[in-house]
Amino acid sequence: AEQNGLPPDTVWRRVGEIEGGAHPETRRFHLSMACNHCLEPTCLSGCPTDAYVKLDNGVVQHRADECIGCQYCTWNCPYSVPAFQPDRRIVTKCDMCLPRLSAGLAPACVGACPTEAITVERVDVAAWRDDHAAADAPHLPPSGITLSTTRIALPEGVPLDTFAASDHQLRPEHPHTPLIVLTLLTQVAVGASAAGSRAVAALVAVAALAASLGHLGRPVHAAKALRNLRRSWLSREVALFGLYSGAALAAVPVPALAPVAVAVGAAGVFASARLYVVPGRPAWDTWLTVAQFGLTPVVAAGVVAGAPAVAAGGALAQLAVTLANLVRLRRVGTFEARGTVRLTLHWFRPLFGLRVLAAPAAVAVAPTNLGAAAGLLAVAEVANRYLFYVTVVPLNIPGSFFRGRA
Repeated sequence: AEQNGLPPDTVWRRVGEIEGGAHPETRRFHLSMACNHCLEPTCLSGCPTDAYVKLDNGVVQHRADECIGCQYCTWNCPYSVPAFQPDRRIVTKCDMCLPRLSAGLAPACVGACPTEAITVERVDVAAWRDDHAAADAPHLPPSGITLSTTRIALPEGVPLDTFAASDHQLRPEHPHTPLIVLTLLTQVAVGASAAGSRAVAALVAVAALAASLGHLGRPVHAAKALRNLRRSWLSREVALFGLYSGAALAAVPVPALAPVAVAVGAAGVFASARLYVVPGRPAWDTWLTVAQFGLTPVVAAGVVAGAPAVAAGGALAQLAVTLANLVRLRRVGTFEARGTVRLTLHWFRPLFGLRVLAAPAAVAVAPTNLGAAAGLLAVAEVANRYLFYVTVVPLNIPGSFFRGRA
């Protein structure tokens, strides 16, 4: 941290604890881990601005000048390595102390370790692609997701029944309020376009574009998000919703452009949902996420068009998708999957109950009072999207027993 001038709340290397065994034959191990400089880094492939580059020496470098602080890489990385640095409003990560390597010195962490638990070695890339099992260890994400190049030398006698000391620290994720606003507004706008309300669609689409800047650490550089259309779903989302907003505005005086706006908007909703389908977030890594995002425009179209049956059908289908995902996660049974179920049904039980009851209540009152039904559907949508963000449990490395930076 001193070598790289990091502020107190930004950590690139973490030390986790793994425990196991039965009393009195119990054991505890420590795992120190930073960036794994993977062969197929998901931080690089998903970054909309191409802020990451894989150097010839194997290091995955983050170029701070190109980062807009969208934090998409923090979701994509199954090891939760990239860290948002508040004082700079961008994401930063370990670069294996490149200046020291260039000078023939070891990285600072290697030089500081008193027990030589951390070393640097060259990787035979072809051999590692054929067999990367040495990167696997208890309670780590599968190395095959990114082909992590960190070789872990496990000590002898690791018990079969181990657990991460941080497993008791289950807690909600950040709600990402700007993203709640952005995703809901874009989907409502597309629903309004489909319902034929061109003016409403244009107004909401413009509001959604303004809301999109709220999630960026460096919104003045937002245009950089269009750089990686070839690989990044976030780049595609930005491009499609930008085109949709233009089409929606143009469709107000030129009704013939309305079908174009609907088509582009639907593609944008798909891209928006698809960027969440990542292995690093098991609760999102399902096509049910795409279905959930895709049903919101259906609900909005039913409300805007004054078609209670359409709105009710969309709301009940979305509730079914939410419940189906919880059933899926319960069957998966991993810590991350069980954690999402626990957060939803216990930590946020009142809000989840409100979300479950709001949809059927809207269906019941829709035939006689569409305004009240629209209000209940709005409650259900906002609650559902809020829970989507706060109840996800990301893949990660084991943490310590106590909460904190280590």
